[in-house]
Amino acid sequence: MKRVGVLFIVLAAAVTIACGGGDSAGSSPTSPSSTTPGQSTSQPTNPSTLNAPTNLTVAANGGVVTLSWTGVSGANEYLVLVGTTSGNSDKLFTNTTKTDYTWTVGSGRYYARIQAKNGNVTSGSSNEVTFAID
Repeated sequence: MKRVGVLFIVLAAAVTIACGGGDSAGSSPTSPSSTTPGQSTSQPTNPSTLNAPTNLTVAANGGVVTLSWTGVSGANEYLVLVGTTSGNSDKLFTNTTKTDYTWTVGSGRYYARIQAKNGNVTSGSSNEVTFAID
């Protein structure tokens, strides 16, 4: 039983030294780099939160609909959510890297909103716009 405890202490000491720990003078651990070579530091690569897109507008000409919005700092794509009831996305759920989206839609009343996205982080929804196609 005593040898297991000694083995544990020796193993823990070996791991500590291998990871840069210990009391040796002049050796101090360094922090991991937050960027990789060739990566831009101007935008967050993985923000913990994103603001919701703002100023969503809609323009419709016949069945051709264009949604436009103000982009969000840190977002690398946007989810376009369109439904036949407020807050729903039963008609269109797609993504784009632009701050506008154009598509053709059939007749009916629609509700649209946008969410910003970066990796696994998704913002809340933008203002919702309503439009009708006859």
